[in-house]
Amino acid sequence: MLTNRSWFLSVAFCNSPSVHSRPATMDETAFSSGSMYSSGEEEILASEGLRLSRSVRWREVSNRHVNFEPALFLFCFALGLSEIELTHQIIYQTCCVQGFQRSDCLLVGTDANLPGVQEIEAQVKPVAASVNTVIVVIKSVVPAFGALVMGAWSDRYGRKPVVVIAGCGLLLTYFALTGLSFLSSFIQVNPWYYVLAYIPFSLPGGMAVLGGTIYAFISDVSNEQNRTVKMGFMKGIIVAGGTLGSYSCRYILEWTNTTTVLVIATICILFGLLYIALLVEDSIIPSTDSELGSSLQALFSFGLLRELTEAIFRKRSRMVWQILLLIIGFGALMELAVDSNTISYNFANRHFEWNRNQFSHFQLSENALIVFANIVGIISLKRIFSWPDTLVALIAIISHIICSTICGFATVGWQFYAATGLTFLKGMEEVAVLSLSSYLLQSNDMAKFYALAMSINGLVPLASKSLFDYFYQSNPGLFYFVGAGIYVGGLVILISIQCLINKRNQPELLL
Repeated sequence: MLTNRSWFLSVAFCNSPSVHSRPATMDETAFSSGSMYSSGEEEILASEGLRLSRSVRWREVSNRHVNFEPALFLFCFALGLSEIELTHQIIYQTCCVQGFQRSDCLLVGTDANLPGVQEIEAQVKPVAASVNTVIVVIKSVVPAFGALVMGAWSDRYGRKPVVVIAGCGLLLTYFALTGLSFLSSFIQVNPWYYVLAYIPFSLPGGMAVLGGTIYAFISDVSNEQNRTVKMGFMKGIIVAGGTLGSYSCRYILEWTNTTTVLVIATICILFGLLYIALLVEDSIIPSTDSELGSSLQALFSFGLLRELTEAIFRKRSRMVWQILLLIIGFGALMELAVDSNTISYNFANRHFEWNRNQFSHFQLSENALIVFANIVGIISLKRIFSWPDTLVALIAIISHIICSTICGFATVGWQFYAATGLTFLKGMEEVAVLSLSSYLLQSNDMAKFYALAMSINGLVPLASKSLFDYFYQSNPGLFYFVGAGIYVGGLVILISIQCLINKRNQPELLL
């Protein structure tokens, strides 16, 4: 499973049938009406004139059938294909720079348990870990600032330009990574250069702005009946692309080398970027005075920062601000809990004697079920049973709690498979709350909010690994119960969100 994601996961579109009547306490349609804004908010929206008067909803144009999904699949496939191998490459080049033989360095970081290799690992891994830690910081902290600015720019000038800018940053990063890997075949390359290679993608917001802008695009082109289904499809695409890439890496390496893997990843990103630039239509049409030059100038203007600040601190009516804050907190908790998977391999290796191949088979089955939950699960719960987003998220959270608890008590490998099989509806909570937030937001604040939420999620890995490592060292199975406890905290937040929704839908409770 991709780490430092936060990021982001995806599956099949068509106009949904009309929804059945729902209980008043769970009615989402109340969010979509024009009455959800105060008169002051409506005046702000009308005066800005940035979205509703200029946007063209894709669903209103019958001959448009091109979306971001194929490009996003290629991006995630490239990231999954290269992520683990890049970690090994940094270890290998750190080993070479320290003066060890290349033949010995190739064994460092693998399952080889030779005494000489273990001695080299003891010297190499701390340095390589420092490099990887700085990369994680750059991928987490730098995008938190860039994503907010790009989110505000997206709400004003369009989704497609922002995705293209982020995609170009990703392409430049992989050009640099591929070049460094190629050079390392001839000369010693200091592994700290890999840190610099991640800057082009991180500056414009990284995965936070890429994911946030695409989710805002989905909010633009969907309606109350199919928005969660479309977001679930997008999450399924992310998981499927990342999983397929990660699983394919070792097979490609059997026939090629690290540089070839990075070349394939770079080509995938290039094709995805070309697909977006040539085929995808934007969901926003800026006014005629928004020329490209002036639009790019706005990226560096204080006006954009002022607009962003006003959007964050603007007073919102009818419990909107409280619900949005809880949604952001819920997303951060879910990211923290999911990050417990980063040390699951250590647990499985220690207790079940699984090697990396066996654990990758388990991850493949688990991610396949997450894709299933976000396609079949969401379609079934939303279109057949007409369940609201809060109830969909509730089922997913309960599934996570049960799965983590079973894994904590597991003594044999098959119990891992049983845990994930019995909780096949986990993984739907992210898109459910993101879809819920779209009912509460003005349409010209959508990308700002998604970018803010995903930027905060991107900061979580800075603390999560140390947290779960601490509990793992205390008691190897304890970190699973800690993860279950974090999911319980998410459940409490979700119940609080529903209580505020009930108050919102019954104005007399606000008095």
